[in-house]
Amino acid sequence: MNEINNTNAYLRNLKIKELNDMQLATIAAAGTHHDMILLSNTGSGKTLAFLLPMLATLKADINLAQALILVPSRELALQIEAVLKQMQTGFKVLACYGGHKREIEENSLIEPPAIIIATAGRMTDHIRRKNIDLSEIQYLILDEFDKSLELGFWKKCSLLLKHCLQ
Repeated sequence: MNEINNTNAYLRNLKIKELNDMQLATIAAAGTHHDMILLSNTGSGKTLAFLLPMLATLKADINLAQALILVPSRELALQIEAVLKQMQTGFKVLACYGGHKREIEENSLIEPPAIIIATAGRMTDHIRRKNIDLSEIQYLILDEFDKSLELGFWKKCSLLLKHCLQ
């Protein structure tokens, strides 16, 4: 019941009256499937479709990152971060991407966020520097993964997947 109340609050915060069919189907599938692939057009609401089931799995008493969302670009990282902040979930969120000082992210990682949205390059840099503990990652989302591969991030994505699956 609390999960439904949270979802309703998130939707109110986003000024969304109801979920679309794709979002409802994704939420239903997330309840019974461990791994999923979501294919849908741009602008169809995929972000919300993967965020809602993810948020239902997060635990407030775990003080490490629990969800990692890998994205191909800074713009997409910032977009997802903005949606999560507008939802007012109560979970700490951090977007990690190139183009600004890494030290800002390092300071935010001292008290780890529950949700990290990151580009592959920046995330592998944080792993290499031992800035992050991924041992509690329960939810891994590869958003627009085809674009990450097109941009040549296969090796970095592969490294990240290995760290999350250990």
